[in-house]
Amino acid sequence: MKECWSPWYYYDNVKSGSKACAATTTFFSTFSIIYICYCLDGGDSSQFFLPLFETDVDTTMKGAGGFMIFFYLLYIIFAGLMVKGVMIDHRGLILPWLIQNFLYILMVIAFALWLQASYYHYLLSVLWTLIYLLFAAAHVYMHRCVKSQYENIKKAQAPNIVQLF
Repeated sequence: MKECWSPWYYYDNVKSGSKACAATTTFFSTFSIIYICYCLDGGDSSQFFLPLFETDVDTTMKGAGGFMIFFYLLYIIFAGLMVKGVMIDHRGLILPWLIQNFLYILMVIAFALWLQASYYHYLLSVLWTLIYLLFAAAHVYMHRCVKSQYENIKKAQAPNIVQLF
């Protein structure tokens, strides 16, 4: 992959595209944390397609919400590390974001499939499953963009070994 697009702009190289992926990750994570805090404070999570729908405000929502807040805070930290790694060409700072994003993709796909399996009798569940799968597909594309930058750095740092006889 040589160029990368983000939801708001086209980038002609994966280095700039990787920074946009970090910004997108930070944006979505921040608003997810705000929504989770709203739900933990007694806000509305009564729609079946919302992640905290099956939780009880007094018991299970605290654990699930706490895990999600921790997960998203790590995602924001790893996005910052990724930007630093892209700027100084350090693969080790990009790898945590790649792992976290891969886990996030798996979690979104699992949630979409669970949503469809549990609420198949609602027509809207098909729509929301497709929306979640499209969201996962966007994250797969961002993962490919950042992985391309990771591999570009790997190629640039690979030593040229010449055997001398």
